[in-house]
Amino acid sequence: MENRVKVRACFQGCNIKSGKTVMQFELDPEHKGALPQLAIMTGTFTTLEMTSDQLVIPVDASSGEVLDGQDETFDEEFWVDGEPIAFELPPAGFEYEEDEAA
Repeated sequence: MENRVKVRACFQGCNIKSGKTVMQFELDPEHKGALPQLAIMTGTFTTLEMTSDQLVIPVDASSGEVLDGQDETFDEEFWVDGEPIAFELPPAGFEYEEDEAA
């Protein structure tokens, strides 16, 4: 019988020492019900498949333009009038304010 659990978590990082790798995740609160099953899996070999919510945008680091041959990798939702949508990152040190209504 396969012991399987699917959860959503934020990958916090990994630590590699003496050939041993420890990966750390912050479990999404909506998946806290999976904690007992995850605890049972402690110390066992598991198969992890991680999928990021953040898309990889293949752009030139200096110009910010989409790299040649990569245009077709974007879905239609990333195009307006035949041109790729520009994504801008906030300036360094920018702090987000949480919406109190949320």
